[in-house]
Amino acid sequence: MKTFLDEIVSYPARAIKLISEDTHCVGLIRNVAVSDVEDEHKDDCFDKNLFTYQYVDGTITETAAFVWAEADVPSVQNMRIKGMRLYISIACHKQFMNLSSQTFPSVMGNRRDNIVRYVDRLLNFQDVFGIGKLSLRSVKTLSAPQDFTIKELEYEIPEFNYRGGVR
Repeated sequence: MKTFLDEIVSYPARAIKLISEDTHCVGLIRNVAVSDVEDEHKDDCFDKNLFTYQYVDGTITETAAFVWAEADVPSVQNMRIKGMRLYISIACHKQFMNLSSQTFPSVMGNRRDNIVRYVDRLLNFQDVFGIGKLSLRSVKTLSAPQDFTIKELEYEIPEFNYRGGVR
C-alpha cells in the first residue's frame, strides 16, 4: 500500500542507484580512471561510499569520498500536490581532495567539486522523480566532521500527494 511519504525512501535510493552506475562518479569516488571503471568498482562504490543517510564512521582509517542522498517534504500545497526536496551531499576527506593528473588527465579542480559537477550532470533535469523534472535550487558548503569537507546539492521536485494509498 502506498503512503503519503514513500518518496522519502524511494528518491534517495533512486539517486544513489543512478550515481553508482555512472562511470565518471564512480571513478572519482573510487579513484579509478573513468576508462578503467568496471562493475566491481561500481559494486564497491555502492557498498562503501554511497548512503541514503548522512554518515561518516568516526573510526574511518582510509581517505575517501562519500555521497549521501536524503529527501524532505518542505511543503504540502494541498491534498493533491506536495513539494519534495532531494539533498545530495558529497563529503571528501581533505587528504583525498587532490586529483592525480595521471589518473584524471584534463580534469581541473579538486575531487569533491568534480564529483559535485558529475552528480549534477547526472541528476539535473532527470524525469524519473516526481511529476516534473528535478531542478537544482542551490549548492552549499556545509560544516563537516573533522578532516572532511562537504558540498550539498538541493533539488526541488513537485510530487502528487496521494490519498488512500492509491497511485
